[in-house]
Amino acid sequence: MYMMFFGGSVLLLVAMAILWSIFPFRRVRWLLWINAALFVGWCLVTFIAVRSIGWEFVRQIFGMLMPMVFSPFVLSFLFAKRANWMRIVKRYAVIVSWLAVFMIVFQIPAFPTFATYILCFGVPVLVFFLLYVWEKWLAGKWKRGWIAFGSVILVVAFIFGSLLMNATALNASGDDMVMDWGGGKDLGMKSELDVTKLAGPKETAVTERFQFTAATKKMKVPDGSTKELWLFNGQMTGPAIHVKQGDVVEVTLTNENIKDGVTIHWHGYDVPIAEDGVPDISQKAVAIGESYTYRFKADTVGTFWYHSHSQSSEQVGHGLFGSLIVDPKTKPDDELDMVAFVAPKYIDNDGALISSDEWPKQLLKDTKIRLRLTNAHKLQKIVLNGVPFKVAAIDGNEVNQPTNVEGKYVQIPAGGRADLTFVMPNNAVRIFDVKDESGGWVFQSERKSGAPSKEIPEEAFQRESYGTKMNSGLDVSKGFDREFTMVFDSKLAFFDGMVHHLWTINGKLYPNTPMLMVNEGDLVKTTFVNRSYSHHPMHLHGHKMLVLTRNRKATTGSPWWIDTLNVAPGETYEVAFKADNPGIWMDHCHNLDHATNGMMMHLQYDNVYTPFSGHTHE
Repeated sequence: MYMMFFGGSVLLLVAMAILWSIFPFRRVRWLLWINAALFVGWCLVTFIAVRSIGWEFVRQIFGMLMPMVFSPFVLSFLFAKRANWMRIVKRYAVIVSWLAVFMIVFQIPAFPTFATYILCFGVPVLVFFLLYVWEKWLAGKWKRGWIAFGSVILVVAFIFGSLLMNATALNASGDDMVMDWGGGKDLGMKSELDVTKLAGPKETAVTERFQFTAATKKMKVPDGSTKELWLFNGQMTGPAIHVKQGDVVEVTLTNENIKDGVTIHWHGYDVPIAEDGVPDISQKAVAIGESYTYRFKADTVGTFWYHSHSQSSEQVGHGLFGSLIVDPKTKPDDELDMVAFVAPKYIDNDGALISSDEWPKQLLKDTKIRLRLTNAHKLQKIVLNGVPFKVAAIDGNEVNQPTNVEGKYVQIPAGGRADLTFVMPNNAVRIFDVKDESGGWVFQSERKSGAPSKEIPEEAFQRESYGTKMNSGLDVSKGFDREFTMVFDSKLAFFDGMVHHLWTINGKLYPNTPMLMVNEGDLVKTTFVNRSYSHHPMHLHGHKMLVLTRNRKATTGSPWWIDTLNVAPGETYEVAFKADNPGIWMDHCHNLDHATNGMMMHLQYDNVYTPFSGHTHE
């Protein structure tokens, strides 16, 4: 609905601007009446959107631009019988109507601030004043054609200046960052903690050791071409870390030739902050020829992954990632594990399914299968045809009493994971990504049958009502110690010779995005509001989030625990978590180019500090 409102608003405002541009050359009232009808249509579209998705999603467009768009009608009515004033009104209508189009297309009123209020309300007043001055004192001395030329120059300069101003915000120092206490208070008088002291177990406790070397390597990628990849131990998906619950894991990382430095972040695994692998927050990036050792206890069972968090948009895209699987102490012997990734864009533009292991092409009937799927790309739709399946886990968190799913595709956000389980039938089974219908894998049964279906279901699997309700272990009945709201918008900026999208949180770009401040032990609620037109999979380091509501409706299925939550355009989510892991934690969009272009922030415990710069570079 939000995209329909946004697209409808753009079309209606463009149509109105075109009619206002004709109006000065015609003396027919029907143009004015048609424009009035278009304005009423915009109001109607807005009313429907408000009823459907709420005022929060339309106020930054309708609430900010409506006075600008409506003002020509008011002025036309007031000065209808005064020819001299109507000349000014007609010229004014042309300029402000196109200004409104520019502002909605370039997402200027994304998050209302004092500056945008001045832009939306002050600029039309200034335009009208300048047109009055022109008509009163200069029109007789200068050719009237200059007003058209001057208007074009003004609008172009306005657009170019806005794009440059937005680009400058990417290079902010962080001095304008606001500490958001979420309605709670700083308890104060607590001893300060250095992030480097909040580390994993000692070396003597280690039970599983791994040696990783990050280096470049030329390899053939799924589309058949050969590219230079950046890999751990020369493997396309990185060496698999497959351990048992209770193991103490040690990974020593050496950087052979990755020029910008490299780290390892354990995505979704709640390690101590010193082991989190975020450069300039928990450590310095590992430079060429240097090494760094990570240690953590594998106390949480599930499907996770690791990847570089130094220049992560580029480094994950080039292949610096791998799987982290933690089995329970007593794992069923009759379940066959298969681990796969959706490849990032640089390796495969469509996000093909890849695996470091060769999957079997033929399976015995009644074999129990667990497909552990991780998405290193953007939002993907995964189809499993030929057999009913269960979504056994999301982001490594088991679903309570999952039921069979048929005729639905499973959406996995960037950074997210899904465990799909099924029992091999006596026919072929196909798993594939909807963008890569010819790829994926086909599993044949003992009775070789025809090719399984490539049909793509129309309906998506809905997690919020799936599984059986049970105690989540997080008591939210007594309210929250802190409540935060994160509003996602977008704007455009000009840099590196191109126009780029910037992605804002509460109207700010990193590092000026708000710092969410908590005390250890706080129960925290965060509301995500996506007013942009792109998906944002929000990933909070060091904590698991419990989804409470989606679009103001409470979740009803098995407790929905996640570490990466996809917030689609026009969606609102409420999540809760316990502040039980002291540190300074990244909270960012895992569409990693969005993080690079501003959509990052931190969750900071009030008594924790970093000896490093405090601003990561993504």
